[in-house]
Formats: sequence, structure tokens, C-alpha cells
Amino acid sequence: MLGSLTHRVGRFFAALGGRLIAPNGEERSRRFTEPLRLPEGPLASLRYVVFDLETTGLEPTRGDRIIAIGAVRVIGGQVDELDRFESFCQPGRPIPPASTAIHGITDAMVAHARPWPHVVADFHAWVGQDVLVAHNAAFDLSCLHAAEAQAGVRFDNPALCTMVLSRWLDPHERDHSLDAIAARHGIVIASRHDALGDAVATAHLFVDMLRRAEDRGIASLEDLAHASRMRAAIAAAAMAF
Repeated sequence: MLGSLTHRVGRFFAALGGRLIAPNGEERSRRFTEPLRLPEGPLASLRYVVFDLETTGLEPTRGDRIIAIGAVRVIGGQVDELDRFESFCQPGRPIPPASTAIHGITDAMVAHARPWPHVVADFHAWVGQDVLVAHNAAFDLSCLHAAEAQAGVRFDNPALCTMVLSRWLDPHERDHSLDAIAARHGIVIASRHDALGDAVATAHLFVDMLRRAEDRGIASLEDLAHASRMRAAIAAAAMAF
């Protein structure tokens, strides 16, 4: 009984600590709307990092933490699956069974992983100044922003969301989940709900989307962001996390 109580108290303070360092609503809104210097040049000439996160839950501003990061680069309009980032993270708090049921990651699997702030800092260094890309990027970016204080970094890269791009490219479609979009593009997700597996699939999907955007006369990242109302869409969605 005492052990159970101690465990619950520990989880309470871990969550409270996460809330104290996480950006509040005003800060998050400012992060998604502050001016950005977008890289110039044709879309296919830019460097992108397509990434995915697995977490303890869906509320990064209320203490949920990153437990896995997977990412690959897109360079010259091609996915480079050899240039990858993949790591488990020790979140410093238990992984709820409901989350494990989705991504399959258990406390035992991350028990000897490096602490999440260290992995986030490594990921920041690996990303450099490349454009960040994710599916439902509002969630993944919110997770990175919530981790910045303890990781000692700041993710100020331009960002794109494949969900937002899908809604712009195919407004008549009702389902813009990763599974549905991948199926429409003929892309097989080899390891669903695995950070690297989802990142690789999203990267191939993103490359297809870039080609379709170029076919519509989109010549630059600024053009793409404006046509898809990218930043406004991400900012609005991020308030849910």
C-alpha cells in the first residue's frame, strides 16, 4: 500500500515538474507565429529532416515526455535512409500501459537509454538548420518545444506538416491520417508506430507531395507555406497539446 502511494506521489511530482517547465499557451502561440527566415531556392534543392516521436502520452505541456526519436533526411528531393537518427530515451517517468499498447515501448525497453534531455540535445545538433517535417507536426513540435528548457536547446527551424499538405493537395479527401495518405500514394509503412518506421514512410510521402506541389507551380518554401497556410494551421492545431 505504501509503495503504491509512493509511486503515485512520484508520478504526480514528475508531471508537475513537466508543467512548470513546459511553454504555456501564450508562449506556444508566439513560437508558431514569430517571424522566420525561410531558406531560398527550389523546393527540391532544400534539406529536410523528416522525423517522428513516440511519447509517454499525448499531453507534452502537462508532463508527457519523449521516449523515442526517429528521423531521416531528404536531400535533393530524395530520401536518404542511411542518413538517419534513431534513439530510445529514458523519460524519467513510467510509460502508461495505454501508450505501450499503441507503440509497443515498455519501461524495460528504455530503462538503460540515455535521459530524454540528452537525446533531444543530440537530435537538435543532428538536425542543424534543416527544415523539419512531420505528420501532424503540431504534436511533434509541441513535444520538442516542451523539452527545450531541460535539453538546453531551441528548435527554431522552419517546419512543414504532411497532414496540412495533404489537406491542401487533396481537399476532397476526408481521411488525412498517415495510414490513409500513405495508401493513396502507394507507400507501405513497414513499421507502424515505430519512430523510425513512421519517419521513413512520411519522408517518401513528403517527396511525392513536393513533386505535386511543384506541378502546381509552387517554386519555393515561402510559396508552399503561403499556399497551404502552413504556419496558421500548425499553430491552431498545437493549442490542443
